[in-house]
Amino acid sequence: MASNKNTRIENIDFIRGVAVLGILVMNSLIFALPVSAYFNHSSEGATNIIDWIIIFFQEIFISQKMMGLFSLLFGASFVLFLESLRIKGYKKPKLIILWRNFILLLVGVIHAYFWMGDILTIYAILSIILLFLHNRNILLLLFLAVFFTYFSSILALIFQSFFDSEGNLSKTIIEQSIFTDKIGLGKFWFSDSIILGEAMSLYFLVDIACRSLGMMLLGICLYRLNFLSAEFEKKTYIKLIIPGFIVGIILGLISLVWYQIEDYSPEIALIANIPNKIGIIPLVVSYVGLCSLLYKKISNKYSSYLVSTGRMAFTNYLSQTILCFIIFNLLFSSNNFSRKEIIIFVFIIWIIQLIWSKYWMSRFNQGPLEFIWRKITYLGKNKWLPRQDSNL
Repeated sequence: MASNKNTRIENIDFIRGVAVLGILVMNSLIFALPVSAYFNHSSEGATNIIDWIIIFFQEIFISQKMMGLFSLLFGASFVLFLESLRIKGYKKPKLIILWRNFILLLVGVIHAYFWMGDILTIYAILSIILLFLHNRNILLLLFLAVFFTYFSSILALIFQSFFDSEGNLSKTIIEQSIFTDKIGLGKFWFSDSIILGEAMSLYFLVDIACRSLGMMLLGICLYRLNFLSAEFEKKTYIKLIIPGFIVGIILGLISLVWYQIEDYSPEIALIANIPNKIGIIPLVVSYVGLCSLLYKKISNKYSSYLVSTGRMAFTNYLSQTILCFIIFNLLFSSNNFSRKEIIIFVFIIWIIQLIWSKYWMSRFNQGPLEFIWRKITYLGKNKWLPRQDSNL
């Protein structure tokens, strides 16, 4: 372990570097394939055994877990930033953090124009809730974290009943005029559909918002428990990592086997993913523990690549969208990609971002977009915050 590391801050950046790279694995699918391929794996991009191996790996270890990890770190960083403002003597830290997230909201709105899976807008809106909850009793926060994260499972049960065996809105729902359109699962499940109806749009919105809020609150709890500081003993992390991975892997496999047995029938489109959703918290906590152990074990020469990538997460997240948009929507929009071809693209982007993040952070204290965001946050003051605050 390198003794010159700022453990608390750099460990968070190290984990964030893993998260932002992991997010690309799933996001690239929607750029390169029909939306249905993200959920109904059999609908597109799965032509051979290699593609299916990739699908199993993605669903068990990446899908929903990397976004969960990213959300967890957003919650922790929210509290870190608020504490930093108070330590620096700002009289109205809550107003500053609201302004900061309003800027994030504007960026998210623009980003959403190019990328339907934008998460920045939701994060910015949820930050208002975090302001009211962040300093509550930790047991209450843990309860709310679990409740909101798993509320999407209850939601899946409810919404599955809205659709018939063919994936259309059921007659009961149509007769009740709950939704103005009559679109069923739409492009969520069928590769030949280009529309996502009101029912599935509502499901996505509530699902993502609840899971994000739940994991943000969990991040606040883990920060307050010093779990994100990499200061726990190795055996403590291992006690959480091993059972977390076992539970998460089993739950992920249950979902995938369920889909296979039912031949990806629309009847189980939402409910078959419930076990995988339940595996989010065990696997995300395991990732935090595993990353913390890796950060302590490997030398700064190698960990600095992920630390730098994490410090530039805002820049890297948005640049991933730009690269995906250029490659899949402009240059190769007519191509039919397989999963293995998309993974090759992902590996290339990983290498680029690891190298350029390391290069940039060796010369500057912040990523380019992080710098702009911070300058606007402080209303254009000519003030650089210290390097140790660069993960906030």
